[in-house]
Amino acid sequence: MTPDLRYSDRSDASMRPSWSASPGFVNAEHRSAYNDTRDLPGWQEEGDSYKLYEMGYFAGDVILEIGVYGGRSAVVELRGALSNPARDRAPQFFGIDLDPAAIGRSYKTLLDHGLAEYALLYHGDLENFITEFFIRPTMVFVDGDHRYPGIKGDLETLSEILSPGVPVLCHDYSNPENDTGEYGVRRAATEWEEAGYAEFAGVFGCAALFVTTGRCRRPCSGLRPERFAERRLELLRRQGVVEDPVAVRIAELEARIEACETERAAATARLRELEAERVRDSAAIRNLQERVAILLTTRSALRRLAAASARRIGVYDYLKRRL
Repeated sequence: MTPDLRYSDRSDASMRPSWSASPGFVNAEHRSAYNDTRDLPGWQEEGDSYKLYEMGYFAGDVILEIGVYGGRSAVVELRGALSNPARDRAPQFFGIDLDPAAIGRSYKTLLDHGLAEYALLYHGDLENFITEFFIRPTMVFVDGDHRYPGIKGDLETLSEILSPGVPVLCHDYSNPENDTGEYGVRRAATEWEEAGYAEFAGVFGCAALFVTTGRCRRPCSGLRPERFAERRLELLRRQGVVEDPVAVRIAELEARIEACETERAAATARLRELEAERVRDSAAIRNLQERVAILLTTRSALRRLAAASARRIGVYDYLKRRL
């Protein structure tokens, strides 16, 4: 789904939805996404987490991330994608990084959170990735090489593989290093926009959201589920992250079971809290009902007293006139 809300102010980095179907936070997990992942390896502002989760929820069928570092953003995006009840197939996450350590680090993060089976991690650059994997992402998070030539090349490559209407979030767009030339994120993204490949849609945290235009013409698609699972394990073995694919799959399933159990325990605890709140609310309602009943009785008594007083005043006035 394409973002349909735009914010032209490039200095306002507040948390605002980019989809009109969003009430602000799509669910409770969205509201806590930043705090839930703040101890994971990676750098994010609260607005970054907010937007990544929202993008995953609405556009997370085929997620491409350039620069995974440690998997924090991947966890946010995949949780958002998995939380959408309207999604009819499992999301596919493709993470690319030039640093081999980032691949192992991200895999561990994803494994610990029961999300590894949804992620294909690739050691290399975007140019080589697209020669090996023919995918058409439905959303992109750009957080790789921050130098001007690097991000300019990534955005030019994205122009060749994206469809119109794809949200692309460029991280560190607002960082002061862009003013010194140490970073080239803002310059490259602005040139990409001016070339007509994307429209600016707002700043969130330290990232800028762009939406691709009709100049990007490739259809969106991922891999067949069985092919995705096969290539994912193949890459993990090839890149030295794992040795035995069968043992890996067992570990991933165990991690997913543990994550489900953690989620179930949290849901059970929340259910108990809601039940306690219901009991308290019921008691409060009964107290209010009793108070209302007392007030109604008091009102009736006061009306009777007022009527009796009026009668007495009438008799008094009558006698006064006669005398």
